[in-house]
Amino acid sequence: MTNIIKTYIVQSKNYDINQKSSSGGMFAELARYVLSHGGVVFGCSMERSQEGFDVKHIYIETEKDLYKLQGSKYVQSRLGNSIKKAKEFLDNERLVLFSGTPCQIAGLKAYLKQDYENLLTVDLSCTGTPSLEIFNDYIKFLEKKYKQKIVNFDFRNKEKFGWSCGNALITFEDGKQKIIYNNTSSYLNLFITKQLQKPSCQNCKYSGLDRVADVTVADAWGIENEYPKLLKNKFNKNKGISLVLINTPKGFEFIRKNSNNIISEEVNVNKFTKYNNPLTGENKNIQTKYIEKYKNNGYESLDKLFKKDLGYKFYFNKIKNHTPHIIKNIIKKLIRRTEKTDCLLYTFFENPNYGSLLTAYALQKAIENSGYTNKLIQFRGLCTFNKPFVKKYLKTTKPCRTFDLLQKLNDYTNTFVLGSDNLIDMVGNDFKWSALALLNFTLPSKKRLMFSCTLGDWDGMTKNQTEYNYMKYLIDRFDYISTREEHSKQIFENIFYYKADWINDPVFYLDKQDYINLAKDVKNDYSNLIMQYILYPDENKRKIVEHYKKETGLETVKFDGNENIKNFSQHKNLSVENWLSAILNSKFIITDSFHCVAFSLIFNRPFVCIKNTHNTVRFKSLFKRLGIEIPLIESVEDIKIADFSYDKELVNNKLNDIRAFALARIEQVLLAPKKEHTENMEMEKYNKEFMKKYTPWYKKNKLFYYSFIVPFVIPIKKMMADIKNEHNRKNK
Repeated sequence: MTNIIKTYIVQSKNYDINQKSSSGGMFAELARYVLSHGGVVFGCSMERSQEGFDVKHIYIETEKDLYKLQGSKYVQSRLGNSIKKAKEFLDNERLVLFSGTPCQIAGLKAYLKQDYENLLTVDLSCTGTPSLEIFNDYIKFLEKKYKQKIVNFDFRNKEKFGWSCGNALITFEDGKQKIIYNNTSSYLNLFITKQLQKPSCQNCKYSGLDRVADVTVADAWGIENEYPKLLKNKFNKNKGISLVLINTPKGFEFIRKNSNNIISEEVNVNKFTKYNNPLTGENKNIQTKYIEKYKNNGYESLDKLFKKDLGYKFYFNKIKNHTPHIIKNIIKKLIRRTEKTDCLLYTFFENPNYGSLLTAYALQKAIENSGYTNKLIQFRGLCTFNKPFVKKYLKTTKPCRTFDLLQKLNDYTNTFVLGSDNLIDMVGNDFKWSALALLNFTLPSKKRLMFSCTLGDWDGMTKNQTEYNYMKYLIDRFDYISTREEHSKQIFENIFYYKADWINDPVFYLDKQDYINLAKDVKNDYSNLIMQYILYPDENKRKIVEHYKKETGLETVKFDGNENIKNFSQHKNLSVENWLSAILNSKFIITDSFHCVAFSLIFNRPFVCIKNTHNTVRFKSLFKRLGIEIPLIESVEDIKIADFSYDKELVNNKLNDIRAFALARIEQVLLAPKKEHTENMEMEKYNKEFMKKYTPWYKKNKLFYYSFIVPFVIPIKKMMADIKNEHNRKNK
């Protein structure tokens, strides 16, 4: 017997939703819909308490709290008064989503005694739950073993394990993390094999395909066997995929309303039951010797019994799980491998500059939120300032510092994206680097997109006709172009005859809350300081800063810019997160930086904008787009007649318009098929010769390169870097 109307496999298009969800993010998308319509969402949360972890049902009313309900918790949840509270909301005609195990949904319905049109119920494919008491005793056992307090226990961390339900990730009080492997963990292993179930979970009457909720959410295990073509052409397995059983017309209607936010495909539920045991209805009694051991002698005795039963496998797995990292790193370096991805992005994220890093972060995140995997092409070397932010927030390729390595990237994607910054500014860049930024290393068959690119002060003029023809050929190969400034749009249209959109900088693609989240853990207090960020210091700018210090009686917190930052990169107080926090929380900002001005506007902060000699067109273009007039001062005398106030509501509305337009364009052009381009055999031949010309001589001779350069030069280079780092450390 089954009451299932339809069955789908589902994956959210939103990258953040996917990362925080255990499977494909279907519950989170339903929750977002309910919250966006003024509703309330009930679900299971897990928080650290004094004695251990408290796993209980709570309700949320804003999307910012959704993370509390996401992710698996292999523990029994306390319902408390959540059912009673849900009835109060329902009687007040609030839209309510209530999620839980099937027995919890059955309990809710028994209490309500009637069907509410404003209630959506979501149950899980539940394999049974251990008691909270056993779990917290397991936590105490681990804390005793590692001699540290555990502040977070993540059962399924996609960043570490991908779409998996085996291993767990624990976080200690000092911030360090450790992987707990399911094959050697008594709790995880016995949970998976159902040997920690409560008696009530054995022979559960709510398992099988006769469901009690409007919607059932499970993992789509077995998709690679049953629907391999869908996995290849439509879904990304690493992101996780939900199996969604629609059990009532109401459930079907809610899924339909979320169709624009998900990737879905109807499937046969019977093909998945063999991979998802709770859907078979065969929840047989399990031997309870471990439970008995726990009751009589505590968790340590349970763990000893588990290790004894595991026998030689325990020691084999322990060796396997603790394979020296050096061996793994050697293998990774010997086998140069880049995973295939939807897009590869060429930006300026290696530049030691806050704006460059956050521009790349925003572009990558916006594309991820549109449902596309992507990586940043790592071309230039990273300085120590960039490394912490890149490692924590950005996804990059292996280093590709020569044309031949860049050309190999064609094997790993069909779409290349050029990002913002002055990458094709012929005033400040050599011709060969501008050609590189125009993705001359990509094959003609590839799709090329340009998002919010800038030409700086360049007027589009070239040295000769050959350069112009080559630049026009590379520009014509693009399937889409948008620019950061109106000036750049006009150059593309009037000089190169390519119609472009004017969108402004990628940092505006994201909501300000995304940046607030980056800065939320900063401990420094900037509330009674002036934030100073000067990229191009001179005597006039120094006097302007001193004037404001004298007028306000406040000190400045100084963030060094561009090349200077390399000398201070070991100081955590100069991190990207600190920079954002200083803009967000200081009294006001003094800067000559475009991106510092951009974030001041995003956060609606007061700022003083000093004119610099480097590309002032970007400031004027931004202010024009936002409909405001902000003076660019050059001296202390200018301050007396300057008015830095602006209409914050107008700015917020304009930024919302820019964001909406940009995200719609990104989704549209990424989804569109590649345009047909007229072949230019002469220019294609010129392009090949151009790239060959700039390939280093030692790279052309592969035998020489791999027999001499790699074994000798690279170790020497590393040794010199170590000597330099040791010298810098001693000088501090």
